[in-house]
Amino acid sequence: MPVLLLLTNSGCMDLRPQVAAPLPSDFPKQFSLYSPQQPSPAPWWRDFNSPELNRLQAAGLQQNPDLQIAWARMRQSMAAADKAGAALVPDLSAAGTGATLRSRNGDGKEKSFDDFFLGLNSAWEVDLWGRVRAGSESAATSARAVQEDARAVALSLSGQIAEAWINLLNNRQKATQLEEQLAIHRELLELIEMRFMMANKASAVDVYQQGQTVKAIEGGLITVRAQAQLALHQLALLTGRSTSDQLQLSQNSFPEITPTPATGLPADLLAGRPDIRAAGLRLQSSTWNVAAARADRLPRLQLDASMQYSAGILDALLDTWILRLAAGLSGPIFDGGRRTAEVARTMAVVDERLANYKKVVLTAIREVEDALTREQQFRRTIRNIDQQIKLTENAYREATWRYLNGISDFLAVLREQVNLITLQLDRIQAGSDLLKARISLHKALGGSWPGSLTPAEKPVARPVHGANTK
Repeated sequence: MPVLLLLTNSGCMDLRPQVAAPLPSDFPKQFSLYSPQQPSPAPWWRDFNSPELNRLQAAGLQQNPDLQIAWARMRQSMAAADKAGAALVPDLSAAGTGATLRSRNGDGKEKSFDDFFLGLNSAWEVDLWGRVRAGSESAATSARAVQEDARAVALSLSGQIAEAWINLLNNRQKATQLEEQLAIHRELLELIEMRFMMANKASAVDVYQQGQTVKAIEGGLITVRAQAQLALHQLALLTGRSTSDQLQLSQNSFPEITPTPATGLPADLLAGRPDIRAAGLRLQSSTWNVAAARADRLPRLQLDASMQYSAGILDALLDTWILRLAAGLSGPIFDGGRRTAEVARTMAVVDERLANYKKVVLTAIREVEDALTREQQFRRTIRNIDQQIKLTENAYREATWRYLNGISDFLAVLREQVNLITLQLDRIQAGSDLLKARISLHKALGGSWPGSLTPAEKPVARPVHGANTK
C-alpha cells in the first residue's frame, strides 16, 4: 500500500522556491507621455510607409547571419528540451544476436550448433518527488527563453537596418545640399574674381576667402559621399548580401514621421519586449532547477523490465522466453554535502536572475522614457533650426547686397555663408536624429510584432565543392 500511494502521488510535489513579485516597488503605472491606445500588432517599420525600408527588413529577417545563428540556437534548445522530457516516459530497447558455435572434442570430431538471442529491456524512474519533471520543465522554459532571445535579435536587427537606412538618406540629403551650395558659391567666386580683375572692387583676400569656402564644401562632399557608401555596406551586411550593388536603393528623402505612437502601460511593455520575456522565463527555469536539486536529495524508485528469448533454432526463438520485473529503491546517505551545495547554488541562481529581471524591466522603462524625451527634444530642435535658417537667409541676402554695393566688406558675407551651410546641414541631421529617436522608441516598446515572428526555412546543406559525397 505505501508503494501504491507513492506511485499515485509521484511527481505531484512542487519543491520550487517561492519567488517574490519581481517588479520594483516604485513601478510606474504609466509612461510620461501615456496614450490609452494600444500599439499596432503590425511590424513597427510600416509606420514609415516606405516600400524600400519594407524590402530591406524582409531581406534582413530572411538572410541576416546573426539572426540565423539565433534561430539555430533556438532549435538546439528545443531539441535539448525534448531530450530532457523523454525521461518522463519509460524507454524500450531491443538487442539481438545470432551465432554459430563450433567445438572439437578429444577424439578430433567437430560439433557445431546455432545460438539465437533476442532481448527487450525497459527502464523507468518513478518521479516520486518531481525531480524528472522539474528538469523537463526547466529545459522547456529555457528553450522558450532562447526563442525570446532570437526574437530580441530580430527586433534589434530591424532597428539596425532602419538606422543604417536613415544614415544613408541623411548623407544623401547632405550631399544634395552641399552640391547646391557648391554651385552657388562657385558662381559667387567667379563674380568676386571678376570684381577683383575688372573693376577692382574686390580684394585678393575676398577671392582667397571665397575659394576656401568652395574647397571646404568640396571636402564636406567627399566625407558625406563616403559615409553614404559606408551605410550601403552596412545595409548589405545586415541583409545578408555580399555587395551593396544588389540593394538597389534610390530613395533620398526622409519618410514622413507619424505622431508619437501609443506607449501603453508598463504591463504592455512586459508582455511585448522579448528581452523581458526571456529574463522572466529564465527566472522561472531557475526555480525548476531548485526543485530538481531538492528532489535529488530524496530516494529514487527505479522500475526495470526485460524479456529475453533464446533458442538454438531460429523458428523456435519466440517459444523460449524469460520475463524479468524488478524495482530498486536508492537514496543518498553521505555525499560530503554535494547535494546540499547544489541546492544552495541553484537558489543563488534564482536570486541572480530575479535581480537581472528587475534590471531588465527598469532598463526597459528608462529606454522608453529616454526615447520619448529625445523625440520631443528633436522636434523642438527642428523648429528652432528652421527659425534660425530663415533669419540667416535674410542676413545672408542683406550682407551680399551690401557687399556688392560696396557698403560693407566680404567678411560679413562669409560669416553668413558659413552659418547658413552649417544650419542647413544641422537641419538634415536633426531630421535624422528625430527618426532614430522614433526607431529607439519602437524598439523600447517591443510591441506584439516579435511574438508572431517565426524563423526562416532551414537552408538545405550543400556539399563542399570537391568533397567526396559517396
